[in-house]
Amino acid sequence: MDWFETTEFPNAIVRIREPALAPLHGSNAWLVRGRDACLLIDSGIGVAPLRPVVEALAPGPIVCVLTHTHYDHVGGAHEFAARWAHRAEASVLEDPNPRATQWGGWLSRDSFHRWPDERFDFAAYSVTAAPATRLVEDGDEVDLGDRKLALLHAPGHSPGVLCLFEAATGVLFTSDALYDGRMFFDLEGSHRAAAAKSIARLVALDAQLAHPGHFESFGRPALLELAAKTLAALGPP
Repeated sequence: MDWFETTEFPNAIVRIREPALAPLHGSNAWLVRGRDACLLIDSGIGVAPLRPVVEALAPGPIVCVLTHTHYDHVGGAHEFAARWAHRAEASVLEDPNPRATQWGGWLSRDSFHRWPDERFDFAAYSVTAAPATRLVEDGDEVDLGDRKLALLHAPGHSPGVLCLFEAATGVLFTSDALYDGRMFFDLEGSHRAAAAKSIARLVALDAQLAHPGHFESFGRPALLELAAKTLAALGPP
């Protein structure tokens, strides 16, 4: 039985997720196909091989950008040779312990509707170390040959959250900086005032479609509505 679910979106974008996980126990990974290379945004929880799925959808060089280091975004990172991350969370990729990656106390047997295969042993679960091969800064770009995406440092949910924006298409990948569901700004490493600034920055972009780290994608009207609601919940800076 296949573990991953793939969904095609406009602009040569594919969503990859693990539907057997409870909501907020897994995440959306995003594949952006380019002429010379492909971009993988995040890598799931790491309980089933992800690279063969990605290569079947987009053979060729793959750059994996890790938007932050919570377990549901970095579990499969070790499968990819090119791993980009913000320096604020680089140490977690080197030592992805249960506390730093947030799976300890969060991921449990009850997080799974089914196992990835009959040999899976939850008691042996851990996140494999996958040190970043490139540390990125705000304003860096991912160049896929015929398209470029800007990297935006958007701290708040965690110190090194990265969003990605393709100005040519108006597509914004928001990771856990903004999505349509329960959000978390009180975790270890979270910063509510930084989150508010990051969300305000995302609103200022000319984004027409947002692909988030959790739940469904949404257009600009929903982006503005979600941002306003989240900013109100965060309170004054």
